[in-house]
Amino acid sequence: MNPYTTTPYVFEPYELCPCESGEKYKFCCFEKSKNLSTGNHKFNAKRLYSESHKHFRDTDFKMCFGFDTNCNHGYISAHSLQNNGVLNLIAENNHVYMLDIKYQENSLTPELEFKKIGKKQASVFNGFCKYHDEEYFKIIEDVPFEGTAEQNYWFAFRAHCFEAHRKYRLRKSFSTFFKKSPEATRNKQLSNNYRGNELTIRDMEVEFSRFKSIFESREFDKLESFVKILPFKVAFTATTAIAVCVDIEGKAAADIYNYDESVVVSNIYLSVIPKETETIILVSRFKEDECYENFIKSLNACQDDKILFSFLTYCLAEYSENVYFSPLLIDNILTISEKKLISTAFLGAVSPNLELRFESMMSTFKLDLFKYKL
Repeated sequence: MNPYTTTPYVFEPYELCPCESGEKYKFCCFEKSKNLSTGNHKFNAKRLYSESHKHFRDTDFKMCFGFDTNCNHGYISAHSLQNNGVLNLIAENNHVYMLDIKYQENSLTPELEFKKIGKKQASVFNGFCKYHDEEYFKIIEDVPFEGTAEQNYWFAFRAHCFEAHRKYRLRKSFSTFFKKSPEATRNKQLSNNYRGNELTIRDMEVEFSRFKSIFESREFDKLESFVKILPFKVAFTATTAIAVCVDIEGKAAADIYNYDESVVVSNIYLSVIPKETETIILVSRFKEDECYENFIKSLNACQDDKILFSFLTYCLAEYSENVYFSPLLIDNILTISEKKLISTAFLGAVSPNLELRFESMMSTFKLDLFKYKL
């Protein structure tokens, strides 16, 4: 990490300050931090980075993704995964495991650890009111899965909302953290993370408009989906909206490192849904996204489950955080080395240096979560 920029400004001097004060950056957080010498920063660069992650945990953001312009039904804690459905099927004593970031006492290098939580807390986000949560998702909550275009649409939309909510929450986390520590606005890695998050929000707002248009026109077939039913129950569940740079054949997909503000980087929507004796794999994309034109086609053409499972595991480990594991898997099945492999693979972009990033990427290529069955 190169701690602080050598140029006067990381943010443009006359753009609105990222702390959301409404003032120009030059006269706000930059003014508050410019007289601080490197040795007198409240936190050094790595400490700032670790504090920003901790700050996210304490930040919440309530909204409703209902398509109504003025939703006035209040908010509830919605689930991106069914509490009494999917989560219940992998839980033990009403608990599941998630991967949580931690910083060791004598080191600021992050690690991921398996953390047991109650299934009622798993996958929760404050993104819907009670009315819209029940009205929108009853077709996938109360109706058996048949892989219809409408069901696939609602699975994709719920994945979109969960990830979009995290991005809005992260924006709020950044603004309050910058208010607390204005010197953090001069940290290049944090400022890049902030700008990347702003671009992602912009992209997700484009996608929300697409979902709304489909909802209003009922043209659910504007999404294309890959569906595969496995004849066994896997030991994890996931639902996510992710931008993926390659498809299963290794061909270029989304240009995820393009920071051109005129380019919209789209997502694919991936859900792994264990049932009593089977598992549903569902991957969807908007047909208008040319970058993913070969994505669904190549999944359908793949005849080797080992390659398919490896690729989908890579997508989850590299790009997603909304994955939950059965306690039977973590406590009784996995070896210490297998737990290490999973936690290293999922570290992904959180890795603060090239060595850890390389180790994380290599681990994703060795991992297959679908081989673990309940």
